[in-house]
Amino acid sequence: MSTHLSAAGQAVSVSKGLFRRLRSRLSRRLGLFLVLLGSIAGGGVMARPHLRAWYHRRAARAEMMRYHTPQAIRHLLICREIWPRDPETLLLAARAARRARVYGDTERLLHLYRKVQGLDDAYAFEQFLLNCECRVDAFSDRCWQYVEEGRFDAALLLEALTRGYLLQYRLGQTRFCLQRWLQMQPDNPQALYLQGLFLLDYQQDRSGAEKSYRRALELDPDHEEARLGLAVALLMGKSFARAAEHFKHLRQCQPDNGRVQVGLAECLDGLGQHAEAVQLVDDVLARCPEFAAALSLRGQFALRDGQWAEAESWLRQALRHNPMDHRAHYGLVRCLEQTGQEEEAQVQRRQLQQMEEDVARFNEIVTTEIAQRPTDPALRYTLGQLLLRRGQHEEGLRWLQSALRLDPHYAPARQLVEEYQKKAESRPRP
Repeated sequence: MSTHLSAAGQAVSVSKGLFRRLRSRLSRRLGLFLVLLGSIAGGGVMARPHLRAWYHRRAARAEMMRYHTPQAIRHLLICREIWPRDPETLLLAARAARRARVYGDTERLLHLYRKVQGLDDAYAFEQFLLNCECRVDAFSDRCWQYVEEGRFDAALLLEALTRGYLLQYRLGQTRFCLQRWLQMQPDNPQALYLQGLFLLDYQQDRSGAEKSYRRALELDPDHEEARLGLAVALLMGKSFARAAEHFKHLRQCQPDNGRVQVGLAECLDGLGQHAEAVQLVDDVLARCPEFAAALSLRGQFALRDGQWAEAESWLRQALRHNPMDHRAHYGLVRCLEQTGQEEEAQVQRRQLQQMEEDVARFNEIVTTEIAQRPTDPALRYTLGQLLLRRGQHEEGLRWLQSALRLDPHYAPARQLVEEYQKKAESRPRP
């Protein structure tokens, strides 16, 4: 209940016809580059932003070919400021958003691409990949058919299938898909990264995840997502020094990533560098006062130092933004007990017990029952209910909607969706 294909460097293409067209576009754009370069040499100031956009789009394309999603996003953010309606930029941004699991942005970017470029092969293929992820039950048969046909883009299809199965907690199918992909491309860093993600977040196999992440980094040291996965796995195993090395590397690449800084702070604290750890978390909170992971860790530091009032404040804030933070709940109970607030401590204990029961029920469904009864709307309803209760609204609604696709008349799911929508409509808009 936790918290993305060909070999690195292989060109990511969407169809043979599209590949030829892209190659033709590259030739034309090289000519445009030379024209722009000449214009700048002659003092053409207006050409400079377009040259900058051309550079970042080209870099983003290369990074996406290597499955470097964070790097590609950084380039695309710059490119879209200058070329907000450039078709290739929109298509690259849609794929990057999908790999980052920001599906709302993916749909919006594809919609804009369609308005600008129309219904071409590139749009159709990217929409198909999105459907394979978000509606894997409806699209998996066709996707597997394409894979079995030996299409040149089979790796992209297997990537989408893997992500789609993970979204549905179809763990057996996920394992089979990864095995097939790695059989076809044993040295694909993205497949190894997703295998590490699967092992760490869904199988609780930390040592196996470390092995997969480490192999991915041996093949591609610039795969930032694999490096972050390895850092988290090492931190979970209390290998603070080795984890800190990876977090420090990532901090240079992603200086504004609060998750990286919080991970590094926890490593430093584990290494006895308490003052440096507190300062790092305080720096994160100065920029992002509502960042739940930083609030939670700051509360843990105060708790360790016996600063009960400060710890209570930090932990309450953390739970306000992430009600399912088990460590923050447990820490808050300790604070309340130490300060004589026994009545509220009892309330927090009941909430903690309910959360643990929800986690156990969720794991029971996704590891056993849903494989036995994949078309049972009651199971999907229960998953949606549990996810909504823990504040994962988008995923909870997705499970409720999948229950209604199986049975449009399933009353409990329909009622819960309507109740949630009414609450959402009644909330004050920012």
